Amino acid sequence: MNCINEEKIVTCHWMDDRSLILLLRNPEMEMDNCNAGMQEWPDSERLKEALSLASFGNYYTMPGLKATVTLPDLMAKTLEQKLNKTVTRPSVAKDMNGVHLLIADGHLRAAVNLTSELLTEVNQGFGMAGQTSNNTEYSFKVWACRMQLLMALKLYTLLNEELIPFEEMDAPDMFYQYYPTLYPKGAKGSLVPFSMRLIHAEALRFTSNPWATLERIDRLEKDVNKVLDKSVNRSEYFFKIWEDRLLAVQKMRARSLFFLKEYSTSMILYNRLSKADGLSSEQRITLKLMLMRMAMAIGDQKNLEYYSNEIPASACDDQILHKCLKYIFYGKYNEAYETLQRYLNSLASSELYNNMAICLLYKGQVFDALEMLKSLPGDPNEPVAINFSIITELSTSNLAHEDLTIFAEKLHQFPDMFDPVTLKLMSS
Repeated sequence: MNCINEEKIVTCHWMDDRSLILLLRNPEMEMDNCNAGMQEWPDSERLKEALSLASFGNYYTMPGLKATVTLPDLMAKTLEQKLNKTVTRPSVAKDMNGVHLLIADGHLRAAVNLTSELLTEVNQGFGMAGQTSNNTEYSFKVWACRMQLLMALKLYTLLNEELIPFEEMDAPDMFYQYYPTLYPKGAKGSLVPFSMRLIHAEALRFTSNPWATLERIDRLEKDVNKVLDKSVNRSEYFFKIWEDRLLAVQKMRARSLFFLKEYSTSMILYNRLSKADGLSSEQRITLKLMLMRMAMAIGDQKNLEYYSNEIPASACDDQILHKCLKYIFYGKYNEAYETLQRYLNSLASSELYNNMAICLLYKGQVFDALEMLKSLPGDPNEPVAINFSIITELSTSNLAHEDLTIFAEKLHQFPDMFDPVTLKLMSS
């Protein structure tokens, strides 16, 4: 058998964009916040100056698309070539409801393309950056959704280019107060959805100056704290929303520090967050599990033991998988496999099958690992498909070809967000 490249095996993605995808697939989270008056935001100095001068006719924020080409559905094209069958994609309305339907089905590239059409309709399409156009609640919602999509698809260059016209998101025309005749009397706060502010802060991680993201995170945290400081007489729901937003900003700081290889500082921050007041038991356990994965990622045995001991025993899916990842960390593949096998009937999932296959692979049972992945319930997700492709590479060439053909028959329902190059369905 060929040597196993352990770095290739996808057992978990602890630094992925799961929370981002969850928000994308649950747009009502952002919409509900807006309807409940959650657009509150501290006045910027630029807004204060404009209001003091009663100057409301200037255009400050002039965004526009930076790409003319549509994102191709490489997955559909590749599968049509491999399987010689037509891959159908959903047809949706040309509006934000259509965007959300595409996102719900995992067709993030098609969703990006639809946001391009919607922004073009409001004169913020290609070539319009630097040209005057009207910024509205609607246009900012489209931009916020587009930015999340670009981040999820890892199209960082395009993301940062399209963020440039928004500067530091403090321009007067980003606030309700700048439009006294357009919005109800007394309307205050920012037109910019909070999700867009999160993307705006973190996007700098993927530039030539990644440390600049910490400056934006600092400003974002200060502004969120200003809102919380004034929430004494607000509803419990209002306070909870902003506490969760503060937690999201603080987690982003810790995540960014880890990305910048400040491992110790990052883990200290995450641990501090896990002990903060007001967290639910689920949030606390999630942070502890993240710390476990971080320790495993950097080979920190001491902290791995420390954080794993802080997690209460439970039969929930996530904790079982993490217990087995700990076994894998120590090379105890038999124990990991046996633990997973005990829960196969009650907690059957693609993650469970995936990790069982990894255990079999590390035990040298390549054929059994392939059979395990082929028998997983439902359609395979991307990590499972990647692992399958890698495992077939470790098999004989004939077996790999045969099994990839069998496995590919499941891929006709894969959404356009998956990369056929990563899945080894096409050459790079």
